[in-house]
Amino acid sequence: MEATNRELVTTILADLSLEEKVAQLGTVRIGSLLEDGEFSRERAIDEIPHGIGRVTRVGRESRLDPAALSRAVRDIQRFLEMETRPGIPAICREEAICGYAGRRGTAFPQSIAMASTWNPPLLERVADEISGQLRAVGCQATLAPVLDIGIDPRWGRIEETYGEDPYLVACMGLAAIEGFQTGDQGSVLATAKHFAGHGRPEGGRNRAPVSNSLRTLKQSDLWPFRAAVKRASVESVMAAYHAIDGVPCHADDRLLSGILRDEWEFDGTVVSDGRGIKLLCDDHHVVPDHTSAGTTALRAGIDVELPERECFGASLLEAVRAERIDERYIDRAVRRHLEQKSRLGLFDSAAPDPQRASAAFETDDQYRLARKVARESLVLLENDGTLPLSEAATVAVVGPNADEPRHLLGNYSYAAAESDDDGLEITTPLEAIRDRLKGGSLQYERGCGIVAENEPADRESQAFEAVRAIAETADIVVACVGGRSGIDVERDATGTAGEGLDRATLGLPGNQHALLEAVTETGTPVVVVLISGRPLSLAGRFDAPGAILEAWLPGQAGGRAIADVLFGDVDAAGRLPVSIPRSVGQLPVHYRRTALSASQQYVDETASPWYPFGHGESYTTFEYSELEVDEKTVPMGGSIDLSLAVENVGNRSGTEVVQLYVRDHESSVTRPVRELRGFCRLSLSTGERRRVSFSLPTDALALVDRTGEWIVEPGSFAVQIGRSAADIRLRETITVTGDPTPPSSPVAFSDSAVGE
Repeated sequence: MEATNRELVTTILADLSLEEKVAQLGTVRIGSLLEDGEFSRERAIDEIPHGIGRVTRVGRESRLDPAALSRAVRDIQRFLEMETRPGIPAICREEAICGYAGRRGTAFPQSIAMASTWNPPLLERVADEISGQLRAVGCQATLAPVLDIGIDPRWGRIEETYGEDPYLVACMGLAAIEGFQTGDQGSVLATAKHFAGHGRPEGGRNRAPVSNSLRTLKQSDLWPFRAAVKRASVESVMAAYHAIDGVPCHADDRLLSGILRDEWEFDGTVVSDGRGIKLLCDDHHVVPDHTSAGTTALRAGIDVELPERECFGASLLEAVRAERIDERYIDRAVRRHLEQKSRLGLFDSAAPDPQRASAAFETDDQYRLARKVARESLVLLENDGTLPLSEAATVAVVGPNADEPRHLLGNYSYAAAESDDDGLEITTPLEAIRDRLKGGSLQYERGCGIVAENEPADRESQAFEAVRAIAETADIVVACVGGRSGIDVERDATGTAGEGLDRATLGLPGNQHALLEAVTETGTPVVVVLISGRPLSLAGRFDAPGAILEAWLPGQAGGRAIADVLFGDVDAAGRLPVSIPRSVGQLPVHYRRTALSASQQYVDETASPWYPFGHGESYTTFEYSELEVDEKTVPMGGSIDLSLAVENVGNRSGTEVVQLYVRDHESSVTRPVRELRGFCRLSLSTGERRRVSFSLPTDALALVDRTGEWIVEPGSFAVQIGRSAADIRLRETITVTGDPTPPSSPVAFSDSAVGE
């Protein structure tokens, strides 16, 4: 990013007419400016005669390959620069949660899978690579990363999150922002979304109200956003659809101005979610019409309307003329937008180079990176020794996700979002497993679909008989089951997870449980590969399989990565970023509950999750020992410095994620039984032993007190080292001394290092 040329921005703003100012706050979809896949000057004259702030859905809606899209964007920018009076280029944007969401964009693993790597530097590399593809087609902005806390697995969009823990979400989110905004491939504006609390909607239903107090939201949901503003200087924030305590986020000046602007000193742009302003009238019913919705949102702090001008267009222009809103609010938002265009260098050069666009796509390095990320994201939930597989085995592959390339992709990949061919070559798990069997053999039966429509409801169907037949003659069964991701907002979708695709249950959809029962009854060892965007529970449904691999939505290289882990080429190195419940009745089951919540049991079921946050098995065994703490009494403003030994005592190399948790023994408000405050990922060869050190500032112990203010309270804290939130190996008690003190920064992070 360049420095803001405030003098130039002031000059431009002073020269703009009211119509031209309002145009800068609006957005058009690229489809309105194209005809037969090419820029239409006639349409542009009609649609954007005074210019435009942003052009959106550049890749998804155009459906153009990179070179053709780059030409279209170039022509749009030339029109704006040369044929509109202001001559101001637009910010063009596209989605990039799991890759540039246009044709031939590399399909990386979905966010929840990225979080399972517990590897922020790797995510930074991914975001940098994505930004290169965005810039190649002429985009300067993206609507990523998602910083929502994924509390409720019923919510279809949990796949877009980095999990249930604010600290992990913040670490991964900061890495993504750095990759987008300061990477080597070219900077793009990152947009942190959805502000705020979107990941804990009522009943797990998208856009439903959030009932938590502002104090609770500050302590958890707002924390990653504050980190994004204070530590990564994120350029943009998107308001959330829902209401908090009865106030829709798009109209909440307490959030958008009071907290975000005044308290955090955010100086970027706040953009609406798609049609979020219109919802103030049509769904929330807090204003009488779209004009009032626009003026309310603008006053609250929304600067840009997406994806079209429904409330910030002609109605906003008339509202100013009718003195329903002061023009200073228009000027405030336009200045913010122009300052971003200045930092992006758009006043110097906005047009992409079509001759170079294709070179940024489908490279060997991109595929290798996608495969590496997918490998590191796979979580081995359970293994009784069935894995790794032998290349000489006779394998029966079954299930609806074994041979469906589309089912490996996240909801905001191009193929999923547009239900269209993305032009990528994707190897499925079936193909990858077949390629690996050198002395063995493979048979395949799909068995059933993802959903149960038009399928027999019983297990005596011909398809299940065929599944049983190949299972009985195999050495091992690999069952690829789960869901299908999509977006069900503007069109009907056949997905079982994704935006607008929420569920009331967390079992396998359709007849997939019956499929697993059919193969486990044969007595042949079964490996279950879960391919899905949300946590799914198999608890208590059939005899336990020999192994369960959580693959999430691993992207275009996911099939190869699954085979890499199944055959033991690499260790199973992923760790859960969420707790997986046994049943919906347990919710909420996230690990950051208070002592009373976590300790209370049910009459008919345990209160513990099926698998806890941070969990992940390995093909080897690690031992933790020799916890050393420099000082057990630490003054306010100091740091807790500790180290421990980690040794690989197994018979093969492996990867471990050491997790640091803390617990406040006594506090002025209730606290969780433990909270993640650090982690360190390291690889160890057989017999290798290394020391891992952490330095935890006392600021990282801060809480939000009864008055809603951040404070570090003196007292006793348990420092806990473990392999998951439920598997603590080492612990020590630390005393923090001094008077209660506001933290120098409430977004403090620990440092970690691997030594000799």
